[in-house]
Amino acid sequence: MKRFLRLLADAGWTPHLGQREYLMSGARFRVLACGRRWGKTDAAAAEIAARIEGGRPGKQIAIAPTLTQAQIVFERVKTMLAMAGIAFTAVNSPHPTLRVHEEGNKKLRVLHVFDARSGHEARNLRGDGAAHILIDEAAFVPESLITEVAMPMLAASDGRMTLISTPRGRGFFYRFFAMGTRNENGFWSRTAPSWENPLVSQEYIALQKEILSDRVFRTEYGAEFLDSNATVFSSDSIDAALKLPEVQSGRVVVGVDWARYGDYTAAVAVRGTRSRASVVEVKRWSGMRWSELSAAVAEFSKSVDAATVVCDATGVGDPVTEQLRERLPQHLVKGFVFTRSSKAEIVERLVWMLERETLSLPANPELLREIEHFEGATDDSGFTRYQASAGMHDDTVCALAMACSELPFGPGLGILSKNRQEQR
Repeated sequence: MKRFLRLLADAGWTPHLGQREYLMSGARFRVLACGRRWGKTDAAAAEIAARIEGGRPGKQIAIAPTLTQAQIVFERVKTMLAMAGIAFTAVNSPHPTLRVHEEGNKKLRVLHVFDARSGHEARNLRGDGAAHILIDEAAFVPESLITEVAMPMLAASDGRMTLISTPRGRGFFYRFFAMGTRNENGFWSRTAPSWENPLVSQEYIALQKEILSDRVFRTEYGAEFLDSNATVFSSDSIDAALKLPEVQSGRVVVGVDWARYGDYTAAVAVRGTRSRASVVEVKRWSGMRWSELSAAVAEFSKSVDAATVVCDATGVGDPVTEQLRERLPQHLVKGFVFTRSSKAEIVERLVWMLERETLSLPANPELLREIEHFEGATDDSGFTRYQASAGMHDDTVCALAMACSELPFGPGLGILSKNRQEQR
């Protein structure tokens, strides 16, 4: 590792002290709780590239909640190998793969392989082997991906595993982190706050502390594991939703929260009924005109074969919802007006579905981060106001809640809903 870091230093990259401590750890299982902009991508890429440059021949795999995220590490590994003057070949089909061959032989022998994979491909990873596995944003993937898929892949090679992520509550990622603090079973862990990176200015950190809630700042930048009595969705219900199997058939409903005041426009597709449903896909857009957004949402709705699209029709959302109706003449496009009571109703229905484990969630970091930082506060009149924590967004949460509100009733739920309505 030291020799490879000298090669990178000659090319202009040097790890900061926190990154160096991680890179020099010899533990078999390493858990890094990172704040934003700490430099986890560079640290992870340097580890992988160093093993390619000077380690024993073998295979390494980077797994992330989405393939796009895994590709970020993949591209950084390519850059670092090029900086160190190491030749390689790379292909992008069926997934990004990098190979380093033995030189000076007419029949080239592959020495090192590095794959970038999506957590959604867990079934295709079973039975494969690896000398080192990196799981990026590990707190946002299902626990089973780590314990039932990744860890068994290391058995034959006695390989190493790296878990890197922004903290998310006190779920399984926290349990692995705690094992490292106690030096149990070959685990090593470290907190990596954003301000360790000398490239992040103190003025930027001070600004984030000013505009974010204390809990969000301490989680997203201080890399602390925190729970809060104000959060609406429990960590246990989120973790359970990540483990539930996907619903493969049924009606698809898309919820759309149009952008306002610099937020994202978010669309979430859900398949099934209120008694059993799955999030099919999540999409966000920003910096687009209303006509472009309506076109993008229309294309998204067609791609997931939606039967119904329900949109925020509050204020400026009403005319853009009309634009969407014109683009989707064969679809049922409904408007939803947000009021204190209407928002509370759909949020509480979403809470109910998650707590009863009737809704499965994908390992989508943006959606899970918004769910984690979605809060409820009770005012003097006893009414609970639901909204994102200071400095966070709630676009995907609102889109998901709208989509779930239009799902058909499952067995028995229609009677339950009717009784609830009669009690109001």
